[in-house]
Amino acid sequence: MISFFPLSSFAQFVVSGKVSDDVSGEGLPGVNIILKGTTNGTTTDLEGNYSLNVPNKESVLVFSFVGYVSQEIIIGNQSVIDVVLTPDVTALSEVVVIGYGTSTEKELTGSISKIDGDVISSVNPTRLENALQGQMAGVNVTSSSSSPGGSQNIRIRGFSTNGDNNPLVVVDGVPYSTDGLSALNPNDIENITVLKDATAGIYGVRAANGVIIVTTKKGSKNATARISFDGYYYAADIEKIGCAQCY
Repeated sequence: MISFFPLSSFAQFVVSGKVSDDVSGEGLPGVNIILKGTTNGTTTDLEGNYSLNVPNKESVLVFSFVGYVSQEIIIGNQSVIDVVLTPDVTALSEVVVIGYGTSTEKELTGSISKIDGDVISSVNPTRLENALQGQMAGVNVTSSSSSPGGSQNIRIRGFSTNGDNNPLVVVDGVPYSTDGLSALNPNDIENITVLKDATAGIYGVRAANGVIIVTTKKGSKNATARISFDGYYYAADIEKIGCAQCY
């Protein structure tokens, strides 16, 4: 006896196409294309092109790539399937890069503090250290001298046991000193970020007492020249002070 079976049920055909980025429109290399429910699959080449043998028109292709929203497409009568992947903005925003690794933003809430230049200007400090006082949890600023304009001590989360309690100061990416912020003009500061614990590990043993990262103001492209003056003064009431001879 000779039996005849529809050849179409056993015949495989090839599906090809290109996977592109929704933002740039360029091809995405290394995208995974898997036949759903199986281990049969392939990846795109350097230009985002792919080719895969599929068993039937009811098969479903799953396109997935790190940082992008996955897509499932039924093949149907298509022999060429071009796919555009959209970046997964929600997933990317939850990751914070810290030095040699990554961490979620909620884990860094207490270990990183930041103060903007507008806040510093509103405090109008004579020394930059004074702008940090009372602005950040775990950052204590105390005076080491009773003289006007005397040096200030900055302590991040208490005292160290290595004999040196000063935090490391980094200005515009360059290690500045461990002697405070006395030489910096408060009006030149864009923002200050304080790393309080393990997030400062990329700076080595110098960061044992924390790190103060200072970003200074910079000029912008096509900006117009501008001259401004900002000052303040204090006037004492000589009569109430009772000064016998003042000049």
